[in-house]
Parts: sequence; structure tokens; C-alpha cells
Amino acid sequence: SLLFAMMTDGMRRNLHGLLLAVSIFVVYHYTSWPVQVARSVSSARTTSRNSNIGTRLMRRHAFNTLPLPKRRGRHPLIVKSSAPPSEGIEKGSQIFVAGATGRLGSRIVAELLNSGYEVLAGARNPSKMQSILQEMASEGKVKREVTQNLKTVQFDVEADSVQTMQGRIAGCSAVISAVGASESNLLDSSGPARVDGDGAIKIVDAAKGAGVKRFTMVSALGTGSKMFSFPAGLLNLFWGVLYQKQKAEQALEASGLDYTIIRAGGMERPNDDFKYTHNLECYSRDSLSGGVVSRRQVAELVAAAINDDAAKNSIFEVIAQTPEFAPNRTMADAMQAVIKVPGIQG
Repeated sequence: SLLFAMMTDGMRRNLHGLLLAVSIFVVYHYTSWPVQVARSVSSARTTSRNSNIGTRLMRRHAFNTLPLPKRRGRHPLIVKSSAPPSEGIEKGSQIFVAGATGRLGSRIVAELLNSGYEVLAGARNPSKMQSILQEMASEGKVKREVTQNLKTVQFDVEADSVQTMQGRIAGCSAVISAVGASESNLLDSSGPARVDGDGAIKIVDAAKGAGVKRFTMVSALGTGSKMFSFPAGLLNLFWGVLYQKQKAEQALEASGLDYTIIRAGGMERPNDDFKYTHNLECYSRDSLSGGVVSRRQVAELVAAAINDDAAKNSIFEVIAQTPEFAPNRTMADAMQAVIKVPGIQG
């Protein structure tokens, strides 16, 4: 502690950056370990694969880093949603996407367009969105005939006031927030507070003022009671980013808006082809401590959720697993078959 006190502010920032880089390396490589565990368990128990549902579900959770509750006879359950009817967002409606030029945000824009929605993309650099869209069209990620359904608008969660944001959002049926502090500047200690916390909360306030029907927020595993779990909790070394995301989630839940919160697993390693070998599964809130999923799968889930009753006022934790542990479902079916871990509220 004496050595730390003797450091200059610059030295402390560099030390924090080094610790963060090491932590990201650990998380990056640690997430592949549960896969190997699951495969080992699977091969060891091939003869009893179909013996009982409890064993299959326990092996399913070996794929994640989720420790099962130590209660005899209690296993994770698949719960069918009984959400009351609600007014969905019809195809052809205009959807506002905040953070549209990000790696996830741009995929969400593409999936919304492909699904028949009109999109108003909010970005600090609107012209960048058009170039990204053309690139995705050339790669086959978005149909060329629907690119005309995209409009862009200048939108800065840090610089814009709530009133300015509200004016940009006005007329849209739903808002999707995919904002997040830039990972390219790990030494920006206030980035998560400005973007993931205060910035996201301003978007919620603006959406409420604009009278939108539904708000979808993309968050991260570890936001909630798993904030200090391993490995998800290591993300908090990025200047408390999970704490800031939690503040934004709480603001959305208290806003009175119809909402969906999607806490996604790690999205750094899986590419677009990941969906052909791994199927997406939805868990109830505060269930998972780790797991991975592709941006494409998260974007598809977001596009499906805005018009699905099962997603209304819900928090989903999402990862993707091999077919041995996760059946191939449509996104609508995945939201209906939420996996709930006994002993965990949500």
C-alpha cells in the first residue's frame, strides 16, 4: 500500500490498465474451459445420456461457469413463459437504435432491416453508418433491397441533453440501446460512467419523454447479483462497468416503459458462423457467471424480442451452447423456454 501511495496518477493508471489487460486475457481463455469440461463429461457419460433429465441439465450447466445449487433433488428447470398479452411492435414501424455504428449495434440494425422494420440509427458519426451498411450488404449480412429503410441521425450520449435525445427519438415505436464505453481506450477511467451509466440512463429518460412503446437494452452477464462472480465479475476492472450497467438497468425497470434487458455472454471470440454450431439459450436473471454468444445471435434475439409478449418486462441472460446441450430453437421459442435455476429469484 505504501508503494501504491508513492505512485503518480499516471503510474496508477498504467498499473490499472495492465491489470485490466491481464484480466481480459484470463476471461478470454477461461471461457473455453467449460466447453472442454462439458465434452469430457459428455464422453464419460455417453451410455447414460438419456437416463434422466436431471443428469442432462447438470451436464448442460457444465458448459457454463454456473455452479448448480447444492440442494438435493433440485435441478435447473425450463419454464414456459406466461406473459400477459401486450401490444407488440408491428413490422414496418420505425425503431431507434442507439450505438448503431458499434460492432453489436450495426448487427442489430441489419437484423431489424432484414425483419421488415424501418430503422433510425443514432450515432455520433451518421455517415459512418451508411458505409457500414453498404459493407454489410456486400457481405450478405443485410438485404440490399431493405437498405433504403434506414435513416441516420446525429446522436451523442455524452454530449446531447435528454431534451435533444427526445427530439431525435420522437416518432419511433421502440428504442434499442446498444451503447457501451469504447474498449480501445482502457485508460479512460470515466468512460463506463459517462456511457454505460449516465449516457444509457439519459436514453431511457428520453425514450419515456418521447412516448415510445418499448425499450430494449443490451447489457452483460454479471450485471446484478453475479457482479462479483468469476469470470464475469472481472469485467468490473474496466472501471466498474458492470456497476454502471446495473444503474442503467435499474433506471429502465423503474421507468414505467415496457422493457426487455438482454444480458449477453462474452461476444469477443464467436464469429457469425458460431450460430451454426452453437444454439442460443435464455436463462432467468442472475443465473450465469460466464459463457459466450455471437453478436449475430444477440442481434437476432433483439430483433425478435421487440414484438414478442414473452420478452415484455423481462431480463434474459443469454449464451450459446453446442446442440448436445442446447436444442436448436427459434428466437421466439428460446424466449418462451427460459431456463430458471431453483433458488435464484428472477
